[in-house]
Amino acid sequence: MNLCACNDDDKRPINFSELPQSSQTFVKTYFSDKQISAVFKETHGNNEYEVCFSDGAQIEFTSKGDWDEVRDRDEDGIPTGFLPTALTNYVATNFPGVNIIEINKERSKFEVELRNGIELVFDQNGNFLHYDD
Repeated sequence: MNLCACNDDDKRPINFSELPQSSQTFVKTYFSDKQISAVFKETHGNNEYEVCFSDGAQIEFTSKGDWDEVRDRDEDGIPTGFLPTALTNYVATNFPGVNIIEINKERSKFEVELRNGIELVFDQNGNFLHYDD
């Protein structure tokens, strides 16, 4: 599902500079090599933000500017510098050479999808909990 749909009535396009400062810093730090194609703000509900890149990568941010979902299905997957070390070490050890293509941050856990289709769940500290069905 492409969440960057321009015809979504619950989102309006905004300028990158209208994102919370923490969101701007996150994009500049971890996605500086990508070209931004669109930035949206949710108009109903939680006033969340979304940044879409020309290669299809997407980041969703909370109203406070914290990331809560990152997707990048290109060959290299998502950058991992912002993830807990325990999580990235687990993936590297147990799935060598397999990149993370999507991560969702929830209240007390991370849901991770790998390039090979395997889905994993980690606690908030990045410790492996279980495979996701």
